Order: sequence, then structure tokens, then C-alpha cells
Amino acid sequence: MPLVVGGVVALLLALALGYWLFSAFSHFQEATDKMEQSQNRLKSLTSRKVFPSEDNIGIMQKQLDIYSSYQGGLFQTMREGQAEAAEITRDRFRQLLEQTLRKLVQTARAKSIALPANFSFGFQKYTAGMPPEQQYLERLSDQLRTIDTLCTILYNAGISELVSVERVIFDEEAEAAPVEEELTRGRRRGRGEPEPEPVKTTDLVRDPDGLFSRERYTLVYRAQDAVTWKILDRLAKASPFAVVTKIEIVNSARPTIVAPQRTEEEGEAAAGAASSWGAPEAARKPAAKKEPILPRELRVVAGQELPRVTLEVDIYRFAQTEPAEEGEENP
Repeated sequence: MPLVVGGVVALLLALALGYWLFSAFSHFQEATDKMEQSQNRLKSLTSRKVFPSEDNIGIMQKQLDIYSSYQGGLFQTMREGQAEAAEITRDRFRQLLEQTLRKLVQTARAKSIALPANFSFGFQKYTAGMPPEQQYLERLSDQLRTIDTLCTILYNAGISELVSVERVIFDEEAEAAPVEEELTRGRRRGRGEPEPEPVKTTDLVRDPDGLFSRERYTLVYRAQDAVTWKILDRLAKASPFAVVTKIEIVNSARPTIVAPQRTEEEGEAAAGAASSWGAPEAARKPAAKKEPILPRELRVVAGQELPRVTLEVDIYRFAQTEPAEEGEENP
């Protein structure tokens, strides 16, 4: 009996071990097949050509051509009316300054536009005979051409008087710092605090990507309201590309209207009516005072005088874009 029981147990154990071996072998075979498939896939991927297909290349090239054409057209439109920078000498700048100022003065006289005496359009320093520094010639020539363009726009619009033209004065030495600023610097140095770097307001404002630069000009003139609308409409046509940052219209010829004051008799009558005891409500309230009729010259607020207009304009100058190098990847 012990032998029979021991044989049955040994048989059951043998059958369980066989089943386990068969299952493990099957799993091993499946894992081996998957590994072979993965290796074959990896081999096919590493051995094939890595370049994109011809269809994808054609589609991407068409998209690149469309975007490049749009970008070029956009920059070309923004650069309309913009004079290209060129090398200039002191003698050439002197001639250009003389010709430009003479043309602006003669045009103003021909159009009956009033100008201040000995007006130099913001170049007083150089009309007096002082030659400019060589490092300032390029920017000075750009300012001169821009002022010529802006004044021509004002002339064509029909202004009556050009009061002043202001540019960014970058070609003069900075004035001495005030005493308070020096005391503040001394205190900071005494406390060991770092001094902030001075910000030059005369520097040309440039885009961080180098796409454009801008410079501000201030024009003061006298003209009718319709002329100002013509000027704004002309500046909105982006030739040159300009942005109006501030406009102020002041009519200095309009008289000041003083509010009429109550007389002493009217004030006493109103106080007596308000303090009367037992008076009806209508009697206690002062009668509504009629506003006096103003004369015609005080009732007309616009249309006869020439207001003084202060116009601040930012002129943008766009740089030439460089084409992308061949083989450069595009995101």
C-alpha cells in the first residue's frame, strides 16, 4: 500500500512538472519570436534611407515659397518711401543740407506758408557753419531726408504756418548732471549700492531682432481742422511707415468765457425768499435764472481761427532681410 500511494504521488508530481515545462517552453518560444520580429524591424529601420519622400519635399517647398513671397512683399510694402542708406562725406552732407533747406523754404514761399525767421528745420548747429562729426553723418542724413518728407506732406496738405520741427538731438554732448543727482550718486557709493546704468534717450530705438529702427519727430504748425485730417490720412498710407503717437490741438485765439456772477441785490432777494417763515414751497425756491445770451464771437468755438497743432510721429526704418541659407532646417 505504501508503494502504491508513493507511485501515485510521484506520477502526479511528474505530470505537474511536465505541464510546467511545456508552458515555460511555449512562453519562451513566443518571447523569442517577438524578439526576432523586433530585431528584424530595427534592422529594416536602420538600413533604409532616412531622407523624406519626394512628395513631402514638394509640399514643404511650396509652403516655403508662399511664406517667403509673403514676407518679401510685406517688407517691400513697409519700405516704400524709404531712402536707402548710403555712405556720405562731410562735404556731401553740407551740400545736401543746403539744397534741402533751400527747397523747403522756396516751396513754403510758393505755397504762401509762413515760416519763422532764419528757420533751419532743426539743424541750427550745422547751418551756422559747424561741420558734423564723421560718425554722425549717416543718421543726420536720414533725419534730413525724413524731415524733408514730413514737411512736404504738411505743405501738400495746405498748412498755413510751420512753427517748429524737432528731431532727436543725438549729436550733442550730454549736459552736466544736476547737483541733486550727484548727491544721490554719492550716497549710493557711500552705502555700497550699485549705480544703475544711465539710459540715453537720444539712442536710436532698434528692434531686438534687427528688423527695424524708429525715431521720433515733433511738428508744430497752424492749420484748419480739415488740413490736419489730410495729414493724418497721408501718414496712414505707410509711405514712409509712420505712427502718430500724440496730437494736440490748441486754439489760442479762442476767448475765455467767464461764468456770470450774481449781483448783490439778486443774492439778498434769494436769501430773503429762502428764510421767509410759512412761505409756500414755490415761494421759498429761488426763480430759475436765465443764462445770458453770449455774443456771436463767443458762441463760435471753431471754424474761424487757426489752431496750433503739435504732432508727434514715429518714423520706422525697416532693414533688408537676408535669404535663408540652403539646407537650413525650417521648423
